[in-house]
Amino acid sequence: MLARYAAQQDAAASPREIELRAFRYVAGLLAAAGDVPRRATALHKAHQLWSLLIADLMLPENALPPDLKGRLVSLGLWAQREAAARLDDGGSLTPLIEMHRDMIAGLEAQRGAASRSSALAGTA
Repeated sequence: MLARYAAQQDAAASPREIELRAFRYVAGLLAAAGDVPRRATALHKAHQLWSLLIADLMLPENALPPDLKGRLVSLGLWAQREAAARLDDGGSLTPLIEMHRDMIAGLEAQRGAASRSSALAGTA
């Protein structure tokens, strides 16, 4: 029953909402990575998320402006390198956590701007 509910929720969600959920999930994993198994899981999920995003950004049908796509790919490659390095050296996850929180803030701001635009269009 829960699986069907989750599937319905995902079907109704916009791509931006799904991205927000993914970033929130990974940021939460990174913030809670207090032991080696949790750390490994969090870093693997961060790497996986960015692999998916980079693959999507590289698709010809991705409608984002080329400059933004390039910056996001660069950020994703940094996140992947950082995740791999932190798995090997046990260093601080703070830069990765902060970057994911920045992505969440950006996506939320974008969502808020789109909502305001929709509301204004409805009143015109």
